[in-house]
Amino acid sequence: MKKLNVLFLAAMLLFSFDSFSQSKIFDNVVDFEIRSTVEITNNKQIVGYGVFYKKDKMENSALFGLTILDENLKEIGNNEFEGSSNLILIKAVYESDKILLSFYDTEKKNGYAKFVKVYDLKGKEIGLVSFEHERVRKYANWEKVAASPKSVYADIDNIEGKGFITIYQGVAETGGVDVQMIGLDGKLKWEKYITAEKKDFTDLYLLGITNNTIIMFQTDRKENSKKDANIYLLGLSIENGQELFKTSLDIKGLTYEPMFVKKSNDGKLRIVSTIADESDKFDKAKPNGIGIAELDGVTGDIKIIKDFNFENDLGTVLKMKNENKSKEGYIKAHDVLIMPDGSMVIVGEFFRKTVRGAGLAMTLLGGMGTVSASSQASIGDMFLLRIDNNLKATSLEKIEKDRRNISMSNDFISIGSMARLLSLNHEFGYMYSDEGMDGKQNTILARGAFGNEKYGIIAIAVDENKGYTTKKFNLQKEKKVTYFISRGKPGYVMVTKYNSKEKTISLNLEKVN
Repeated sequence: MKKLNVLFLAAMLLFSFDSFSQSKIFDNVVDFEIRSTVEITNNKQIVGYGVFYKKDKMENSALFGLTILDENLKEIGNNEFEGSSNLILIKAVYESDKILLSFYDTEKKNGYAKFVKVYDLKGKEIGLVSFEHERVRKYANWEKVAASPKSVYADIDNIEGKGFITIYQGVAETGGVDVQMIGLDGKLKWEKYITAEKKDFTDLYLLGITNNTIIMFQTDRKENSKKDANIYLLGLSIENGQELFKTSLDIKGLTYEPMFVKKSNDGKLRIVSTIADESDKFDKAKPNGIGIAELDGVTGDIKIIKDFNFENDLGTVLKMKNENKSKEGYIKAHDVLIMPDGSMVIVGEFFRKTVRGAGLAMTLLGGMGTVSASSQASIGDMFLLRIDNNLKATSLEKIEKDRRNISMSNDFISIGSMARLLSLNHEFGYMYSDEGMDGKQNTILARGAFGNEKYGIIAIAVDENKGYTTKKFNLQKEKKVTYFISRGKPGYVMVTKYNSKEKTISLNLEKVN
């Protein structure tokens, strides 16, 4: 990754001599949305934080404060501006001495709910680009537009030396996304709306960005085959948004459902996917493995490195009942950590499909009246599955946590659909993993109930060779106090505390290992 600006670099050098604290307090905070403290990332790595809070309430709006901190919580810039009283800061990315922040306004004070602002590092606003339905209509011939956005979903990322990409979930009845390229000057360079033809449906999700290509995962479903889908890897040009490739992910009898794209230690792109049999319907496909492949970011060509079949390849360290299910339950892989020596650690969780007692009784009685669904997902322990340099499974380490049950709206939901739904709704305990810039500090954050703790969050530092250490964060309920634990710089977790009585925000970076 290229060097950051002189302020960030100076801050990192100062921190190496422990010259300032890794904590920050804000006073005179009138109101604060706890999730509006966000990490500022560059190439997925944390380089700072943005803190967004109300400084004053007005009759129909509010005065907001915005403070920019480096990765060690040293303030490097600030600003204030008036906006909707319900304005929320969602995400932030850094590139070439500029920061793009993504906002969501439920009141649509300026006529739009979703927009981004570009700032310099001192907090001066450079430009604003919104997501407006009427403007998007000019870029594509799509049939219907909802009166307001259906989802807060938005994704942003940086492009080295060029600017930023924003992704908004489509609001047409046929699904899709809106993609915007925003320059370092804060101006919209191009915009592209992608959706299906009338009566069909498409889903798209951002997987990664190279200097030339936006890489997305696309599923297309026909009206006459709603439970099956064609799955693709879609590449768009950074320069103009034109399609560079659309690669089928049905390969040699298997269907690959991408989780993410990342660079390995040799600089090559790796795409990590869950695997199912191609003959299975998309709606009912049960994951039976994990695939790791090399991806050409220009042509979209995929070279399979290794398919890990749960039963055949991982059966030596994981007791399986069949090709899809272990004795601990079904397997949901969340991430693959690529260690400095080239070995890997697969991070995942076990889950089951179970039946609630009360729901089952009403079902057996013939479903009198309106009855809630009896089916539920039961999420169990996390695991760390180690793969050596020869692509052999060597060990599985379990992180025990209490089982958590989530009701399903459909009694007949398939395992494949259940896994996707739990992931999209962030129901699994897994929150994120951070490999750090050199891959040596692998931090995983998970939430749930651990042992006798009613509710907590646990940070897991994965050792390069074997084993791991944990640090538990027990969130005690306090009157007028709200806590939020989120991603910190590599090897750290950010603990945000808002005291509404004292009108203060406290930020602390807690070391994991």
